This record gives sequence, C-alpha cells and structure tokens, in this order.
Amino acid sequence: MNCSSEDEATPSEDDVVGVNNALGLGLRYDDKSGTLQATVKKPLGEGESLRVRVRAGKMTLTSQKAIRCEELPQLAASGAPEATGKIVYQGPKVDKSVFDLLKLYDDPNWATGNVSAAQKERAKQPDPIVEACIVKGAAVRAKLQVNLAYAYDANVKDAAALKTKGFGLHLTAGDGGLSSGDSGSGDAGTGTADAGPTPPTTTPINEENVSSQIEYGQLCERELGEIPFFPKIADGKYETFDCRDLVANGPDDRSPHKIEGVEGARIPATVDGVEVDKCSPGRELGVGSSSYECLDKADHGMYLASGGTQPGPMVLTAKNSKGTHWVLLCRKIADEGQGMTKSKHFNDMAMLGHNPRTGRTCFFQNSIGSGTTGATVPHPGDVERSTTVWSTSVQSYCSGECHANSPFIHSRWIDGAKRRDGRTIVPMMGQLADFPISNPEAPYNLVAADHLGFRLPKILVSEAAAPCTNCHTLAQGATIGRFSDWSTGSGNEYYSKITDFGKKFNESHWMPLNLEGVNETNFATSKYGKALEHLKKCSSNASDPECEWADSPRGSHNNPAVTP
Repeated sequence: MNCSSEDEATPSEDDVVGVNNALGLGLRYDDKSGTLQATVKKPLGEGESLRVRVRAGKMTLTSQKAIRCEELPQLAASGAPEATGKIVYQGPKVDKSVFDLLKLYDDPNWATGNVSAAQKERAKQPDPIVEACIVKGAAVRAKLQVNLAYAYDANVKDAAALKTKGFGLHLTAGDGGLSSGDSGSGDAGTGTADAGPTPPTTTPINEENVSSQIEYGQLCERELGEIPFFPKIADGKYETFDCRDLVANGPDDRSPHKIEGVEGARIPATVDGVEVDKCSPGRELGVGSSSYECLDKADHGMYLASGGTQPGPMVLTAKNSKGTHWVLLCRKIADEGQGMTKSKHFNDMAMLGHNPRTGRTCFFQNSIGSGTTGATVPHPGDVERSTTVWSTSVQSYCSGECHANSPFIHSRWIDGAKRRDGRTIVPMMGQLADFPISNPEAPYNLVAADHLGFRLPKILVSEAAAPCTNCHTLAQGATIGRFSDWSTGSGNEYYSKITDFGKKFNESHWMPLNLEGVNETNFATSKYGKALEHLKKCSSNASDPECEWADSPRGSHNNPAVTP
C-alpha cells in the first residue's frame, strides 16, 4: 500500500525543470524598477523557499539542469497576487554590467572581427543569465534558467495582457505589492489569489515589442512558417541540427536523421582550380582562433573577409510549406584537431528566412566567439537551447550594408556550393521559379524592423544603371560600392588575396551572369562597364544629381516604414 501524499510523490524532470515546470515558476524583468521578478501559479507552500540569481555566463545544453540550487540566494520577499493570476515575488536589482550584455553585439564590427580586446573578453561570458529554484528541504520542486532578454519579453507579455483586459500591471501590496512584510492578501481592485476577475490570457509578442532572440524566433516562425532544419518536439522545444553532417539530432540529441528537402554542401576553397582542405603553412587556425581566412591566396574569397577564405565552411537551404526559403551558413572555423573540413567549431553562424511572395524576412546571428558549436545548432525560438548558439538579443546591423539590396548575397565563393542538380545552394534569380530575373518590384521587408533597428537603404534607379538594374536592384552601401567592384574584376582590397587563376576575366567578371559578347578588351567600353562607372560615382557621392534613388519595394508590409 502506498501511503505517500500527492505532494510527496516524486515529480518527473519535465515537471521540475524549464519554463513548463509544474509550479509555473517564471522570471521576468521589470524595466521600471530594474529588478528581476519571479512568478508562480500559487503561493509557496509550507517549507518551500524561492532562490533567485542574476549573473553573466554562457548557457549550454546542460546548464539549466546543472543549476546548483543551494548556491542561489534565497529571497526574503513575500509573494503578492496580480490580475494575471500569478503570484509575484520581488527579486534583486540587475547590475548594469549584466544588463549591458543585451547590447554586446550591437556593434557591426563583430562581423569582421574588428572589435576591442575588452569586447572579445566580454564575449567569453556574453549571456545575461537569470535563474531560479523552488526548494523544500533538500528537494528541488522547480528549476529555471533563461536569459535576461527573454525575461524582459515575459514582462512585456504580462503587461500587454493586463492592458488588453483593462488592468494595470500593479500588485496588491505596498511597494508594488512586493514588500516582505505583507502577504499580499489585500484587494486593490485586481482580484486576489483565490477570487476576482478572470485573469487575462497571455498576449503574444509582436513586431512592436519583441526584444529577445527567442521570442523573435517564434515570431518569425509565425510570420514565415517553420524552419525545416529543426523538427518541432513541443511548443518552444525543437531538435538541434548538425551543420557539418547536415542532420537533425533527434529528440534525444542522439538519433541523427536526414530531413527531407534540406540540401547543403561545403563551400569549396580552390587554388588554381583545385579544391584544398588545409590552411596555408604557418596560417593554421587552431583552437581559440577567430579568423575567416587562412589561405595565402584563393581563386575566390568571402566578401565579408574582403577576399580572404578558409577550407570547410558549410551552407544549407530548405523551403517550407509557406514558400519561405531558409539558409543557414556556418563559417569562421577553428580546427580542434579533426581538420578544417571536419571541425564542427564555427565562430560565425548566421541564418535567414525569406518569403519571395510576401517579402517577409528574418535574420539570426550567433554569439560570435562563444556560440560556436555547429554540432547542435538550436532553433532560435527554442526557449531552453536558443542561447547556446544565438545571441540573447536580436542583431540588426546586417541589413543596412551587406543585405541592403536583397536577402541573399551571391559571390563566386558561396555559389561554389551546389545542390544535387547543380543549382546554387543559396537561392539565385533565374534558377528557381520563386526568384525570376528582372523582377524589380519583388518585395523585401524585415520582420520587426522598426522596433529592432533593421533598415533598408534606397535603391539606385538611374537610367545609366539600367544594364545592371534590369536584372536586379542595387542598394546604397556595399552593393554599389565594394560588391560591384569585386564582381567585375576590380578592387585591390579583394583581389590582393586572389590567385592569378581567379583574376582571369571569366573568373573575376561574374556580373553580368551572361558575358556573351563581352571580354577583357571591351568590358570597360561596354554598357556594363559604363554602368559600373555610374555605380562608382553614386557610391562615392549619393547626392550627385545624376544619381536617382527610390525606396526599396516593401510589398504589403511597409517594414521598415517608408515615410514621406
């Protein structure tokens, strides 16, 4: 006969650990007071205590389960009910040094590695971590670890839900209902823990208030459809993906399997037309390295590295049921002993999704320097695992320069990665029905752009640029500056790192795609050469009266907003 009570029954790990714990333990950041708050479904029971901590660190696949609850400071505050139906406990102030980690990757120089030593040191522990436990004696009743940006969004959701129902986000006792000397049983017009108005349902994060990478990932999935690389296990929980072996890892992370529709390939590094798999002697990239390049010269190079490159980067793509094309790029390899083409340590991982019908687009970037494990890349909306690779807050600098003209960037380097049928991994105009050539009105807009700081510069529409723009748009910034040079055989910053083989006309001049009738002798005087001169003029002086500009087509989603 089992005489134990329900309270004494041993809970499962899923009941105890994570955001779906049975006690409803949650964490939110109150930006008005600068403090962390813990929320639960009902007041703590006899003998139960709440422990909370704020710190900088690095979240891993096991760090939530590994929390040592006895090391977390115990809260002395009493809980108070609010109209969300939650009991709220006031936690500690968040130190500015931890809060500032939310903006760590705002500097666009992370893309090239041109950041200070102090920034690189901070990136070793880039995650502003908030964690909590409910314990009763030696027993752990609930355990939770999330990043501060997600806790910020949790507060936004609760505030929005209360506003929708006409409630204010305030509690029932003094000092916001969180003073340690009040049980919170008084009635301030918001109901009590046991009775009162029906609590409002949770309001989803939207494009006007999203902050965390996790909520952004879930918002993008609602807008663009599923990300095929990450099979869904449950709400906010997905399988991880191996960027090198091109497999999902299964619900248990130990059952790798192929995903139908996903295609990927290694981006070849070639020297004199022959693929290489090792760095140049003396330039090896070992553990701790963070460079995009290790070859003295190559036939084609990364635009991001101004022509530098390395063996081993991977790129993959898939199209989902909503017609959205997703691309995941894993590069900036550190060789941990397996070799450059086998290493799964990628210091730079980036992903984007674009729906060519609606123009809706989302960008994701890893925590450069710490979110480097390409063997277990998580869904950015995975509550528990997103921060193991992706940054806590959304990085928005990518659109203004590199991705200003369209979501997908092409070069001879990345287009060396091919699908089984010979088409490029990265979707290219003229190869896929979704991306026709000469479609200047193709929409391009960015999810949550105005709130997060994404931007789309104006595009060049001068008649003199028509030989180029009759195929695709050209935006201010790198597109009509460096990229146009590098795709037409000029620009020493790039070509100083390119082999003589790569400098041959048919290798260096890959724009336009059809070079029929154009050669090394007549390119400069051809319509393309003349258009290129116009691009250079407009790049150096956008206000030149011969340079005509227009807003990038947004489609029905005017985001970022085009103002009169």
